[in-house]
Amino acid sequence: MFVFLAQPRHLIYYALLAVPLILLTFWITRRLAFRKMRRAVMKAEHNYQQQIASLQVQLSGKVNMLESMVEKLQLSNQELNRLNEIRSKFMSIVAHDLRQPLTSIQGFTSVLMMDGPQGSANGDQLALNNILKATDNMNQLMADLMDISMIESGKFKMDFKNFNFNQLINDVYTLQQVNAQKKGLFLVRYEYPNDVMVYADRFRISQVLNNLLGNAIKFSPQGGRIEMRYFLQDGWLICYVADEGPGIAHAEQAKVFQKFHQSDTDRSTRKQGWGLGLSIAQEIINAHNGEIGVQSAGLGQGALLWFRIPVDSTAFES
Repeated sequence: MFVFLAQPRHLIYYALLAVPLILLTFWITRRLAFRKMRRAVMKAEHNYQQQIASLQVQLSGKVNMLESMVEKLQLSNQELNRLNEIRSKFMSIVAHDLRQPLTSIQGFTSVLMMDGPQGSANGDQLALNNILKATDNMNQLMADLMDISMIESGKFKMDFKNFNFNQLINDVYTLQQVNAQKKGLFLVRYEYPNDVMVYADRFRISQVLNNLLGNAIKFSPQGGRIEMRYFLQDGWLICYVADEGPGIAHAEQAKVFQKFHQSDTDRSTRKQGWGLGLSIAQEIINAHNGEIGVQSAGLGQGALLWFRIPVDSTAFES
């Protein structure tokens, strides 16, 4: 303590003067740092606002462009819908107007065949028979066109009722057995042991079966075998038609149900139809909340076309 009092008095004054100088220096340094920071923040904010303004201008341009594209797309869709409606009406009119003269040709040809001499060697009967076959094909094409027209216009309706599927199979088999025999094919039907009651559109399901069997008959070689089988499984009716025809390439299998699709596998059968039967069959099965498909091991391995539909009406309850 005595040593402290013995120190020079001016050192105390220097110490007292140094404290405010240090505080003043700290305050000035802090103000300068804050000011510098504030300028940096203001500059960054200015740049950010400029970027936002630039992005807003770009976004506004994109929005205007998008609105213009949407407007053009709406006009294009309206025009496309109009053209589709015109096409559907045209197909319906053509199919309807052609059926009447075709029916007349078919009727007169049948009369001439009955009135003509049986077994005549002049070829008249053969020519009349060819005319009758051609009118049958044209009538089927007209029927397909009518169905496609109704599908595209939203008028393709189903008439659901309960019916015995076994009886339907018998009717279809009897009809297609004649066509198979004419081509030298063996059509084999495997019957289900019990009656199968189905809630469906009987006419449309028979149309599906005839399309599948007709397709198998068309592509099967003479002497080939066609099998038709159906069974019940977990509330579903499953039916398939298997043939020994040229088969379907793996790349083609996803296209067989497309409208107007025709396989290049056998060009000799290419012009016998318009590729509408399987497309119509798919629409019918879809309307029954069912599924349809095709299986083939590849070219030369035959094909199996199948479908399944729910057995009772509970599948249609919402």
